[in-house]
Amino acid sequence: MEEVLFEVESGVGRLTIHRPAKSNSLSPEMLREMRLLLHKAGEDPGVRIVTLTGSGEKVFCAGVDLKASLSEKEGQESGRGDFRRLLLEIARCPKPTVALVRGHIMGGGVGIVLASDLCLACDDVHVSTPEIAVGMFPMMVMGLLYRNVGRKKATEMMFLGERVPAREAREFGIINHAYRREDFDARAGEFIRKLSAKSPAILKLGKQAILRLLDETLPEQERFLESQLAEVMSTEDSKERLRAFAEKRPPKWD
Repeated sequence: MEEVLFEVESGVGRLTIHRPAKSNSLSPEMLREMRLLLHKAGEDPGVRIVTLTGSGEKVFCAGVDLKASLSEKEGQESGRGDFRRLLLEIARCPKPTVALVRGHIMGGGVGIVLASDLCLACDDVHVSTPEIAVGMFPMMVMGLLYRNVGRKKATEMMFLGERVPAREAREFGIINHAYRREDFDARAGEFIRKLSAKSPAILKLGKQAILRLLDETLPEQERFLESQLAEVMSTEDSKERLRAFAEKRPPKWD
């Protein structure tokens, strides 16, 4: 079964994370495939807009597959680097990118939403950065989180890891619009059609200006945060919490 799907319809490149049984978590192969598809979409004159979504209605994306964090060091480093490069590929895509969210947004999935230019979501989903509960910290989404959410709320999200309802996430600046689930497809479709009707050349120039204005330092920040995540994961507390999570038991702190 293909775990990353892509199709072009009426000028819209639709990228779908298709791993619902695993909460649409991302394997290293999926991360690389998504980057390749996004790059191709950015160069394809037949694509005016790129949408990103997850299969099913339970979880939009749970981020990088947690099992990768329990593997050998080389695998950990590869996974972090691939995810960093994916976020940058989304942010730098010359076409407008829109996250279409029908399920909960968790962990690294928050990074995908924030790296996208816009986000439309069902109003019954929640957003969370729960890494703190499993002995990790959402380093890789931190730079993007602070670009979209005020410092106090962003810090609270990362320190507590609690769920933020969609309507509150809209107030934070994570989501543009939160629609009723029964209306989502129609409302999101209408939004995408309006965006598609705008001048591709002007949108491209506008996005280039936004990237220059706001995100010129993002690559350097993401590389630094990747190194900080590696440091967190090397601590005994992180290793114990990951073991406890895998063994479904409370952690044993020194």
